[in-house]
Amino acid sequence: MKVLKYIFSLMVIVAITSCDKYLDVKPSKNSSLVVSTTEHLDNLLNSYGSFGAENNHEIIFGTDDYALDPNLYDAKNSVYGAEAAMFATWDVEYTPNYDRHYWPGEWKKIFTANLILINLDKVEGTETEKALLKAEAHFIRAYSYFKLANTYCLPYTDANKSELGLPIKQSTSFEEPAERVSLEETWNFIKADLDEALNLNVGLGRANDKDRTWRANKAAVFGFAARYYLMMNDYAKAEEYADKALAEHNYLRDYNTQMRFSDIITEETIFPVGGDPVNVEIKFPYTHDSQIDPTDMMEWGESYYYRYLNNIWWWYIPSQDLLSLYDQDYDLRYKYHIVDNYSYSRGLVDPPYEYAGYIFFFKDKILNGPSVPEMILTKAECQVRQGSFNEGLTTVNTLRAVRMDAAAPTEVINLSATSQDEALTKVLEERRRELPFTTRWFDIRRFNNNTNSADDVVMTRMFYPYNANAVLGGEPLVTYTLEKNSRKFAFPIPNTEIISSEGAIKQNTY
Repeated sequence: MKVLKYIFSLMVIVAITSCDKYLDVKPSKNSSLVVSTTEHLDNLLNSYGSFGAENNHEIIFGTDDYALDPNLYDAKNSVYGAEAAMFATWDVEYTPNYDRHYWPGEWKKIFTANLILINLDKVEGTETEKALLKAEAHFIRAYSYFKLANTYCLPYTDANKSELGLPIKQSTSFEEPAERVSLEETWNFIKADLDEALNLNVGLGRANDKDRTWRANKAAVFGFAARYYLMMNDYAKAEEYADKALAEHNYLRDYNTQMRFSDIITEETIFPVGGDPVNVEIKFPYTHDSQIDPTDMMEWGESYYYRYLNNIWWWYIPSQDLLSLYDQDYDLRYKYHIVDNYSYSRGLVDPPYEYAGYIFFFKDKILNGPSVPEMILTKAECQVRQGSFNEGLTTVNTLRAVRMDAAAPTEVINLSATSQDEALTKVLEERRRELPFTTRWFDIRRFNNNTNSADDVVMTRMFYPYNANAVLGGEPLVTYTLEKNSRKFAFPIPNTEIISSEGAIKQNTY
């Protein structure tokens, strides 16, 4: 496996950090040093640029939050390249041949975690320092394994336990076996790492008066534990850890007073058919201004752990299904994150074709690490699923209080329901409004494999056919469907990795 054979010299330590503007600490140059102290190992984890990005195109395009619209393609065929169409239609024929960023990116994080774990007994430092590094390395490894398993493996169920999981890597040696173990062994490995990570005894902390979200902390580990148990449909455990995370940190940003539009004026000229050119202003949230400098992302305040979904095509195209969930009059998430006329900034101006874009930070980044809003939504869902639906609605309304326009009628701000089923529907819709693109793939996987068939999701799209190189516009539209129990819920592993492993890694079967 190419990435699992990607071996750093154990005699090299990378720079402490890649952004001195945020930390106000001038980074040192890369230097060759003997790994001899816990400080050397600790420095590996300060490079948030090495851990933050998740270039997971599989889940960016693969859910019903994303619009795969033939009308958009007809308006400008460069909107959808072949790769986007493949991931959006859960292709298994062509995608294996794309050398994708996400798979190797997460294995590099796992490699760094293993580098720390195998050197802890060889370096000088206090037992407290070593214990913290050990717990953090286990957290990093568990987090990446969890994401990889939920992208490239089938959902974890009793029926799927013997299906292919992931290679188990606990060292930096390419001699370690690269064969995929069972799904059950993979999830047991994640659970063992999570249990070790729960020993972490350090708070979210502050560095230069900023939340230290780029490093593991108790709130981040509790938040990840809530995710893990929610995916396992263990609602009591998920609620327990969501509560623990919220006890550590429960700050919510009030969109009424702490959100605003950018001061930078953005205009595009459109050319209506038969009319004169028109200049149209596109109103972006101020968070759009953060293209390179991560300061705003670090200072967002609701995050426990600095991770973000990264879309190199610069357009999260919200589906009509997603857009319809927002109250366009009073929901401030719609006001600030759904950018009208965004298509004009992507070149759909002659003739003009108007379509919105979803913006969080710049055009490409959406925070997706464990966060306060996610824990509130997790707690609310678990309360409802366990029968306490009024309590669940009370919980979710604490989030809506800072997301809805304060001038809205009380009955608009607060969700209400007369039954458990109605309450569950409303809480899950709120989850989708708050966390579009980032958790939807994982949510659909668990919805389709719990005991409640009412929340099942079958995704269907109509779009043009395509081949390995291009969308075949102009041909008859094709209906693409991802059934509830489809094996396509496990995206194909890149063929480059299978070839590099000399066949040790087996491809998913479909």
